[in-house]
Formats: sequence, C-alpha cells, structure tokens
Amino acid sequence: MKKFLASVLALMSLLLFYVPAFATGDIQNEAYTIIVNDQPLDLSDLPLTPYKEDDTIMVPLRKIGEALGYTVSWDPETGEITIDDDYIQKATLINGAATVVFEGKLQVINMSREIENAVPTVIHDGYTYVPLEFFQEFFNDTAIEGAAITIAPSKSELAQQYQE
Repeated sequence: MKKFLASVLALMSLLLFYVPAFATGDIQNEAYTIIVNDQPLDLSDLPLTPYKEDDTIMVPLRKIGEALGYTVSWDPETGEITIDDDYIQKATLINGAATVVFEGKLQVINMSREIENAVPTVIHDGYTYVPLEFFQEFFNDTAIEGAAITIAPSKSELAQQYQE
C-alpha cells in the first residue's frame, strides 16, 4: 500500500510540473520583422519579437498602431487598452480576453461591433500583443512573406469609365 501511495504522489508531482507548459499554449518565437507603410519597425526594445501562438501571429499593438498614426492608450484603473484611428473607429481590448469592442464614429454607417480574436490579447512586460488579423479590422492590408510581416492602410481605387 505504501508503494502504491508513493507512486501516486510521484505521478501527481510530475503532472504539476507539466501542467503550466500546456496552459501557456504553443508559443513559437520566430525572427519576424514588421514593415509598416514600407518602413521597418525597430523592435529592439520589446520583451518579445512577434511570435506565433498556435497558428496565430501575435504582434505588438502600440508599435504598429502608432506607426499607422493611431492613438494607443491604457487605463490603469480598468485595465482597458484602446486604439483609436481618430476618424472612423476606436477599439477596446482587455488583457486575457479575445473579445474586442469597436465603437464606430461615422454618423452615416454604424461601425460599432464586437469581434472575437483567434487568440486573446496578452501583455508581456507592459507591451500588448494582439493577433495580426486585428489590424485588418482597422482597414489595413496585412501580408506575411517568409519572416517579413507587412502592414499598410487599405487603398481603394475608384474605376472611372468614360463614354464617348
């Protein structure tokens, strides 16, 4: 009986060491570079370079948002992180939550909505990381070519046809 009990305790101890590894998800640190509006971003001051969590690439919200001309802020009382393009929409995120609430600013079209990111927003050493796809909600084009991530405002062209 003592051997059985000792075996069970040893097995439980081993499981305690492995559970944290499963709880953090599958984070893969890769050497991605980020290019916003044809300019590479300096990522040297970040605690983590962009990384993959499962199949989702996580990128730094403030670095990219400010490079795109957005206002990014954090409310220490509520823990809310906001990103605002100052014209069309503002999004509110919370550390550990996948839900993002958008507040539309246009009077003609209601842009207010709620979305679910593939992976929750996460803060690493004071820096907020979001899925790359989040920036598509702000009408930006995103692309990944090898280890280069490019982000730029979407451009729409109006085709004009002239009749003679």
